Amino acid sequence: MTTTPAKTPLQTAEISDDLAPMEWFRGYVLIPLSEFGQSLDSPDLGVWLEGFSGRNNDAVGDFEITARGELKIMSPIGMPGDWHQAEIMTSVLVWAREAGGRAGGPTSAFWLVDGSLRGPDTWWMSAERWNSLPADARKPFRTGTPDFLVEIVSSSNLGSELEDKVQVYLQGGARLVWVINARLRRVAIYRPDAEPEILQDPDALGGGDVLPGFAFNVRKRIFDNAP
Repeated sequence: MTTTPAKTPLQTAEISDDLAPMEWFRGYVLIPLSEFGQSLDSPDLGVWLEGFSGRNNDAVGDFEITARGELKIMSPIGMPGDWHQAEIMTSVLVWAREAGGRAGGPTSAFWLVDGSLRGPDTWWMSAERWNSLPADARKPFRTGTPDFLVEIVSSSNLGSELEDKVQVYLQGGARLVWVINARLRRVAIYRPDAEPEILQDPDALGGGDVLPGFAFNVRKRIFDNAP
């Protein structure tokens, strides 16, 4: 039986877009797992989702599982969001080649502490944390929370949805989370047991003691990188 962790206040709303004119579409569709004869407690849920994804590999969009027991089908991120995601993921991957550990993007989904399956826009997990996972917890979807995660605000990742995701990351052991809002040129930085740090139009972001030596020019690579 999965349980939802208790919430702690976050200031995610400070970086969310005001998309009132688009409230009719949030960029995703939710379908109860029960429609497929599945639930969060199904022992073969991961195997079922892998098969479902394989049978629908020509479909446009990505799949996640929510903590409420729903299949979330998300629309493609589109331009310039996919450029932004590629910029930060590539930078982290290049850094990780020298620093070690594992890094990736949204196609590498993780089973989190609230029972949901989420694919962050970018993630990095230390070699120590990765190697501590049982081999069967790495395939087909990982069980655990990376040390570092990045979320880029999009129509399928707004408001309370984004707030819940950040909370679960932190409760699962994430040491650093960046939430980047390209339209508002704003970044929220989350760390365990600390108030969020809100940066308006920063030039660069540093990885601190979580990603030593890592720096990302968010202004050049994301804020100014638009069609």
